[in-house]
Amino acid sequence: MSYKFDSLIVILNKIDSKVRVTAESLADELETSKRTIYRYITTLVTAGFPIEYDRNNKTYAFTGNYTLKKPPLSVEEALAFSLAKKLLGNLGPGLEKSLCCIESKLAVGKNADIKHIVLSTEKIPGHTEEYLRTIHGAISDYRKIKIIYKAFGAKKTSTGTIDPYYLFFRNGLWYFRGWYDVDKAVRTFALDRIESLSVLDRNFLPPNLVPEEELSGAFGAFLDGDPVDIVLRFDAAYKPLITRKTWHASQQVKDLPDGGIEVIFNVKGILGIRNWIYQWIPHVEVIAPQELRDMFHEDLAVALKQNS
Repeated sequence: MSYKFDSLIVILNKIDSKVRVTAESLADELETSKRTIYRYITTLVTAGFPIEYDRNNKTYAFTGNYTLKKPPLSVEEALAFSLAKKLLGNLGPGLEKSLCCIESKLAVGKNADIKHIVLSTEKIPGHTEEYLRTIHGAISDYRKIKIIYKAFGAKKTSTGTIDPYYLFFRNGLWYFRGWYDVDKAVRTFALDRIESLSVLDRNFLPPNLVPEEELSGAFGAFLDGDPVDIVLRFDAAYKPLITRKTWHASQQVKDLPDGGIEVIFNVKGILGIRNWIYQWIPHVEVIAPQELRDMFHEDLAVALKQNS
């Protein structure tokens, strides 16, 4: 490393420490001439360091809130980080603390205040966050876990060993996918339904799968089912609400003569999309598959009886 490079580092650290820095003081410390110091300062400014001479305080200083300890962010970067912090902070106090630590290491500045933007998501329970950390660690180390789990609607808990593959977040809840020795198949587990979890001193061989590809077939968090085409029809009044966004990557929309639309999804299983469909009653008609259409009729009959 050259003497010039070492000298540039000394100058930057001196300015960053906010002590009084002058050409004379730098020349004395580096045992060189003031003319050489001026050249060094010019080199640093040319390299992009925001250095200027503060005539009031008679010292070289960084402009604005720049510091070597906190990398500066652009307005767009600061906004992106603040949005992430505001949205992800509700996922647990541990994650929120980590985001605050990251923020303290960045030059975010006052422009990151986004009280005028409202983002909300349900805060996850403390035990769920603990499970999140534990499962993340097990996945990273390819270690098996043992859980006591009570599925929604189940009358009793089940105990089994799982090879945890990946975690994902859907509809305000955390889930993970893994090979379940009880079913001898890959299954989805909701972290809030876990009653007990322990990491075993046993490793597993990770599968050759891409989580994003597998999740692309899911509607919500439901992945345990064969691919099926879902055909729905919506009346003209609700066409703008349905077509305002893409609800699933496989979504196909066809205009109908009466002003309504036909929407086709290809999803894994019917349980995930089943709940989504019900929010559009009475403006939706299930065309296919027949299994879902029959289920829809049965649920409507039960609801009518309960609310009659």
